[in-house]
Parts: sequence; structure tokens; C-alpha cells
Amino acid sequence: MVTNEYSLRQAIPVLRIRSIDGSLPVYQALGFVISWQHRLTPDAPCLTSVSHGPVELFLTEHAIAPFGTVVYLAADDVDAVVARARAKGIEPSFGPENRPWGDREAYFTDSDGNVLRFGQPLAGTRDGADTASG
Repeated sequence: MVTNEYSLRQAIPVLRIRSIDGSLPVYQALGFVISWQHRLTPDAPCLTSVSHGPVELFLTEHAIAPFGTVVYLAADDVDAVVARARAKGIEPSFGPENRPWGDREAYFTDSDGNVLRFGQPLAGTRDGADTASG
């Protein structure tokens, strides 16, 4: 049996962006809020933490990650995510649509090609409420 010498508390995806001002509207339309921002100097690249409840993402102007990352976000109501974004003028790049593997999904793509993929298990599937009687 393998014993870990340490434990992990959470994973925080790091998404590369060209400009926080250009990317932030998509995240705000999806309900994310700025937790904090940091620059080493006033002209240095910006690192911004955005959060939505317990979910945190780092948006960075630093060249430490590639553009075009995909993050899967488990949601309890994908249609509500889409409705909120549309009310703020942001359209999904895909969906919402029921997928063959049992999830309802919608994707949102920011101006730098990063994709936030929201998924919700459909009833009667792996994590969805079983609606079958019997």
C-alpha cells in the first residue's frame, strides 16, 4: 500500500490570456468574480484569480501556459448558466445540448481560445438522479 507524505487541498487551473480587460467580461457574465489581482510592477503582466463559489481559476497574462486550455466545470443546472450568460450578452460556443455519454453540456470560449465546458449529469445517468421506477 502506498502512503502519501502529503495531501492536496484543491487544483486551480491556470488559463493564459492576452489581456485581463479583454477576457474578464466572459468570466463575469458566467458569474465569476475577481478574488484578487497581482502585478510585480505597474507595467508587468497581470495574474488574476476569479471564483464562483468554491471554484477558482487563475487568469494569467504571463507566458507560462498555452492559449486554448479547456476546463470542465460540473454544474447543477447548465441551462441556468446559459441563461445568465445570455442575459449578459454572451452566447455559448456550443450547446446547451444533451450528449451521448449522459451529460447536458454548454461551452463558452473566451477571446484567447480558452473553453469553459459546463456539464450536468442527466437523470438516470452515472451521477444524475435515477428517475426510473421499478
